[in-house]
Amino acid sequence: MKFKQFQSWSLLIGLALLTFVFVACTSGNQIASKVPEKVTLAYQPGINYANLLIVKQQQILEQQFPQTKFEWKELSNGAAIRDGILANQLQVGAGGVGPFLVGWDKGVGWKILASLNHSEFWLVVKNSNIKSLKDFKPGMKIGLPSPDSLQAIVLRRAAQKELGNATALDQNIQSIAHPLGLQSLLNGQIDAHFTTPPFQFQEVEKGGRVILKSSDIFGKISAASIFTTEKFYNQYPEFGKALYTAIADATKLLNEKPDEAAKILSQIDGAKISAAQYKKWITDQAVEYGLEPRAFLKYGEFMHEIGMLNQQPKSIDELILPTLKGVGGD
Repeated sequence: MKFKQFQSWSLLIGLALLTFVFVACTSGNQIASKVPEKVTLAYQPGINYANLLIVKQQQILEQQFPQTKFEWKELSNGAAIRDGILANQLQVGAGGVGPFLVGWDKGVGWKILASLNHSEFWLVVKNSNIKSLKDFKPGMKIGLPSPDSLQAIVLRRAAQKELGNATALDQNIQSIAHPLGLQSLLNGQIDAHFTTPPFQFQEVEKGGRVILKSSDIFGKISAASIFTTEKFYNQYPEFGKALYTAIADATKLLNEKPDEAAKILSQIDGAKISAAQYKKWITDQAVEYGLEPRAFLKYGEFMHEIGMLNQQPKSIDELILPTLKGVGGD
């Protein structure tokens, strides 16, 4: 009798253990496949964000994650995107190296999911008396997105080289969104505009002159990248990987099928700008789309040198998410 009782207890214990293992495995699978309820993605104006805009227009994420509510926002600068990430109002942001590194230094906890492009940007003037940085006088206005934008940092590095003082033109800086800066330059409300494609192309077409290019200062840089917090990525790794893949596919489309990509971009603004014009812009030699992060360490070194950062990254591995492992970058 005692032996039969022992067998019964052994059977019950075995069943309990099997139930525990099943529940644990099921729970683990649920965690692994967990998707966010809502994702707000923010980007800035211009074709630097073309690959992300293609992902948005084709609703690639919405199709892959039908249970997730997506919201897309266009903001004027990287500082606003950084603030949104910090306030947990945004889950994914797209912007430049400068605002990203300031946030990284301040403990925002975000990292690079993917670079979007390596386009160069230009400082454009219409005043014939301005031929170099030496010609800017007090009171003259240089429009750019924000004091810690890519453009502001390139301007400071150029001022350090040409004027002997990195902050020599800080008082000339006026924060202004790219589209408004374009109109302000053409209307004579600002004296120079440090902007990105396609706004710089439009300014040159309207008689503007380029007096400084980012590539002359830092070489090829990531003019825009996708960022999210490490916490969010670790919580929803499948979403992070899917976003990277979508960006990679859109980047391939831009590079290999510019006609098709241009048609999609034209659809976004209701064909106000033709597909032919978009193709001309995205295939310009100043525009290059790529996933590997570029010049983050160069920027970090200079920003630390002039006091914009308390610490500087020593390796790109400090700044990237697993999506970029093995991709390269600097």
